[in-house]
Amino acid sequence: MTYGWALIVVAVIIGILIYVTSSATGGVTCASSNTNMVLKESVFGIGADKVAFTLQNATGAAVTLVADCVTTVSGDITEGATVSACAPLTPAANATFTVQQLDGPAASKTISGATATVAYTTAGGLTGTAIITCNGKV
Repeated sequence: MTYGWALIVVAVIIGILIYVTSSATGGVTCASSNTNMVLKESVFGIGADKVAFTLQNATGAAVTLVADCVTTVSGDITEGATVSACAPLTPAANATFTVQQLDGPAASKTISGATATVAYTTAGGLTGTAIITCNGKV
């Protein structure tokens, strides 16, 4: 074995050790239950007005969101004193909209199965929901 191969082996071993011993950065990850409402971004923080979701309307046509757009919350997501808001309330096909003004937990903790349900109506009058589920450490 030449010195070149030895350096490659040492570099690979050091890389593996760094990967195995590095600490996880944590954070909360969220996912949408509905492929017609694609979750593009989520923010999950501690306290009032610290939880927000950006979704994309992938239904193929404009939709109308219910008045405050979030029909139910559970786990470590609450509506708190501020009513949840969505903007805009009638996202066009492929447009994004933001669900905001939801409250996160009062202190740092591990989140497991926190949900927010977003309700909408299609142009044809069909109703739909997207359940956003979040897990992780905040």
